[in-house]
Amino acid sequence: MCGMVFRLCNFFAIHRLSGFKDGLPSRAWLKAYRTSSGASQSLASENWLIQLLTELENQGITLPERINEDELRRFYTAANGDFSCFLLSIKKTIRWRETYRILSQQELEMWSNMVFWHDHDMLNRPCLIVRLGLACTGLPSHERPRFAQAIISQVEHGVQHLVDEDSPQLTVIVDCDGISPLKIPMQIMRSCSSLLQDNFPNCLGHLLVIRLPPVVRVIAQTFIQVLKPVTRKKLRIEGNMNHRVLSKYLKTIPSCLGGNCTCEICSDIHVRQQPRSSINEIDMARPYFSDGEDLPSPRQTSQADVHVSDNWNHLLRTLVIGILMVWIVIALIAGIYDPESRPF
Repeated sequence: MCGMVFRLCNFFAIHRLSGFKDGLPSRAWLKAYRTSSGASQSLASENWLIQLLTELENQGITLPERINEDELRRFYTAANGDFSCFLLSIKKTIRWRETYRILSQQELEMWSNMVFWHDHDMLNRPCLIVRLGLACTGLPSHERPRFAQAIISQVEHGVQHLVDEDSPQLTVIVDCDGISPLKIPMQIMRSCSSLLQDNFPNCLGHLLVIRLPPVVRVIAQTFIQVLKPVTRKKLRIEGNMNHRVLSKYLKTIPSCLGGNCTCEICSDIHVRQQPRSSINEIDMARPYFSDGEDLPSPRQTSQADVHVSDNWNHLLRTLVIGILMVWIVIALIAGIYDPESRPF
């Protein structure tokens, strides 16, 4: 099948100057190719490809080099054979690629502690680690759209350079550690989900969301509704850090997720996570303390922050449960004084 398409492309290239418009073949040249190559029977099974090229030619739309046959096949599969839906999705992704800027590998370096590729899963699919919780707690609001851009860009680089015919899909691990109900990045999550589903169809093999607090998990149901049914089937949500679950999917667990990996990526993340700001603040404050006074270590400060965060999550969970109990009591009282309003 690939040989047939390559012959088609070579034929187009040879006759580009004499019979092509905007780099796309005309109907006459498509017919000539069928006759000259004797490939009409092979092309019959790929009729959607010829039909697409013809439609794009009629509308004066040029197909970017980035969208190759494998990419087109993913879009066609996602459209379930519906050509009108397939054509619409291709036109939409062409327009999107004309305006959306994909970050370079050098630009992605500054985001490498929050979104990065790490080894493969058990099915040999490349694994993208997204530390959503770290981004929510460590980034100001105006930086978050850039974080979403980094996620999209990493997926683009992964699809171009990491997937192959044997493993055409990728696995995404989303770490939500640190997310609180007041800091859920719903806009980023919906934007990324929409862009990935529209422009990278059938690229996702598995989506694993870990360390998502129970209260946040309930709120996240609104985000899950945005996902297409085929994507929902690939989604699994885990509340706590579960090494057994991670080991089931990943060949190597990154150190930032509690693993013992010492690869270059994990080592670099470990260095970046050193509390340099806390150390600098303590050094600046040291002259104001007497020699006999001890200053808190950065590790103690970090532990205190985690303790405060845990207390806040516990308080919020208790508050939600309390509200639910009040609603139940009100419903019972209403049922006692107004029997007709009872649900049973």
